[in-house]
Amino acid sequence: MKLMKIKFLNESNHILKVFFLFVSLSIYSQNKNTFDSNLNNSLNFNLDKFKEMSKSNNAYNFMTLGYFINANNNMYLKSGDILYLYNNLEIIKPILIDSSSVNNYNKNKWKMNVSKNNQNAIVNGREHLISEGYFFRYIGEFLDIISENNIFIQYQSSICSGLINSFSKWKDKSFKQYGDYSLLFHQRLHIGANWAIVALYLNKFDSKNSKDYMTFINIFDNQLEKALQLKEENGQKFYVWSSSYPEKFCKALKNIKNYSTLIQDVSHGNHVVLYLLKSKELKNRNWTEFNFSYLINTLKIKILKPHNISDNVDGTFENNGKSTGWKISDGWYKLIYMDKSLYPIFQNSLKIHQNNIKNSFLESQFNSIYL
Repeated sequence: MKLMKIKFLNESNHILKVFFLFVSLSIYSQNKNTFDSNLNNSLNFNLDKFKEMSKSNNAYNFMTLGYFINANNNMYLKSGDILYLYNNLEIIKPILIDSSSVNNYNKNKWKMNVSKNNQNAIVNGREHLISEGYFFRYIGEFLDIISENNIFIQYQSSICSGLINSFSKWKDKSFKQYGDYSLLFHQRLHIGANWAIVALYLNKFDSKNSKDYMTFINIFDNQLEKALQLKEENGQKFYVWSSSYPEKFCKALKNIKNYSTLIQDVSHGNHVVLYLLKSKELKNRNWTEFNFSYLINTLKIKILKPHNISDNVDGTFENNGKSTGWKISDGWYKLIYMDKSLYPIFQNSLKIHQNNIKNSFLESQFNSIYL
């Protein structure tokens, strides 16, 4: 009787496992279909719109294109469907591969071109380091994926050359102006984080210039380590930090008389989180002992509120009423991969922001991570 009972329990457990696997696969299939449908039918940001942006020569579009490339990278890694990489290739070809294209980044400058009401209008007609950082970190990710999987071998060299050029162009400008990496570090930690991700990938694919990349990475890591403040609340430890660097360590920062300290906003804090995740993935030795559970606690204790999301990493909200905390798909949201218990918490906190997400340029990235 006892043996029969054990056998029955084992069979029941097996049936339950099969059932839950079936449910999981069913949900995955539904979500994948939703991603594909939105990609083709989204009102403002469908595949045709992204293709149009890739031929605009407008630096402002680099940010949006970067998010789109990451979304397709995510989808490929989860599904193995090469269609998603082809989506990216269509975007990348005119910018980095087709040397005769008028949109080629290496030959024709992509300059800012926005309306006078846009905050970036001040740099209209000029190349834009910040926008390029948003884009090329995910070009590095795409290159890493196709290299590791021996896909699009004939295009890898052109893509790598574009990635190298993006970093070296701004490095050369910076050394000419300041004698150091000031431009790439920028005035805010999160901008430096984007270029530090580019440097991590270049350290892998352009080994002959590894010294340059690691010099930049090591200096940045030194500042980031000092910036991250470990706090404790109700026995739980978590990180908070400022968007400003903790020290005036480079020439550009030393030239600023009143360098203000600002708490890191959640939206831009994405890039710092993503850098730490990429450091783990790409085996950056400076962060081998980093405890991601403290970063996850920042989400649970400070950022994710019941039915809302704070604007800043210390749990505070801005007084202007313009909530930006919902823009978490670029880094924070990816911590789901490390802690599945975040799923329902994110769901609850994001409910009131569904209209913000829907048909925004972040929608495809949100969908690709949540699958």
